[in-house]
Amino acid sequence: MRRIVILGATGSIGGTCIKAIREHKLPLFVSGVVANSSPALESIAAEFSCPFLYMRNHDGNDLRNFLSSIDADIVLNGIAGSSGLEATLTALDLGFDVALANKESIVLGGEYLFSFASEKGRRIIPVDSEHSCLYSLINAFDNVSRLIITASGGPFYERKDTSHVTLEEALAHPTWKMGRKITIDSATLANKGLEVIEAGYLFGFEAKNISVTVHRQSVVHSIVQLGNGAYYAQLTPPDMTLPIVSALADGKIELKDIVRPLDFGNLTLTFGPWSKEQFPLLDAAYKALEKRHGYPILFNMSNEVAVNAFLDGRIAFDDIARVVLKCMDEDFMVPVRNYEDTKALMARAVEKADGLVAAIDNSR
Repeated sequence: MRRIVILGATGSIGGTCIKAIREHKLPLFVSGVVANSSPALESIAAEFSCPFLYMRNHDGNDLRNFLSSIDADIVLNGIAGSSGLEATLTALDLGFDVALANKESIVLGGEYLFSFASEKGRRIIPVDSEHSCLYSLINAFDNVSRLIITASGGPFYERKDTSHVTLEEALAHPTWKMGRKITIDSATLANKGLEVIEAGYLFGFEAKNISVTVHRQSVVHSIVQLGNGAYYAQLTPPDMTLPIVSALADGKIELKDIVRPLDFGNLTLTFGPWSKEQFPLLDAAYKALEKRHGYPILFNMSNEVAVNAFLDGRIAFDDIARVVLKCMDEDFMVPVRNYEDTKALMARAVEKADGLVAAIDNSR
């Protein structure tokens, strides 16, 4: 029986995990659950007879004290956004392996996160569907030379003019059901940019050896190319259950019938290019990974500010890219050695992005 703690238990990742445990009767013992204030958290804790924590304002001390009292093998970090990094570092520091669905942890802390985990003798196991797939394929082959990450293309892949996009349109993702922020990121392909940065740090690949291809069906989750030129991929329906459960199981429990079968007699798979002009944020993410240092932090935080401003109705959809690209002109070629360095750069990036958002908002 694997003992787990779920951070972000009431969110999309946490909800999928709980549903999988319940429906598949998985040998996963829920030792504790954490979320922002929500009545649903108490219901989850009661169902699994486990302690819970309302992590109001993402209080790091409360989380540290809570995790210190929990007996578990692995922590599932399903917290959304930049606040997830501190939770990841706390879990590692306290001696837990981390099943990581919070890609921002790697984007923000990639310069030191993996060395910190190594020092603590802990492992980071990816939960993103694309990176879960790559993790499995890279572990299966010795000579992977290129990573190919698939993107659905979001709701606007075939729409060239996005100047009048509404919030409802941007939240209408064609294949995935996700939280609001990540859904907007998928519409701009900023989410795919974050995944490119994540893959670079997670697997030790340079930006030039990571490709993105648009795959509208979201059945092929990622592809690897071997040194001999052959390609290998993983195919499953668009469902986060397998990546989550695989990370938590970590090869220590047998998984059966987690994925519903594909109908190969009635299956069409297509792949296509993406345009730098149409999706400039994905291009900006590549440049951030090439430069490294503080640029991934700048990309992540400026995008987070801009997306939240769009969700609040303060800026238009196209302004998201304008804010981020303007921020990327800043000089962030500085060392990122620890969480304190990250926090300082996060604050600097937010200040710059907030100023740009305010200027746009005031001019409307």
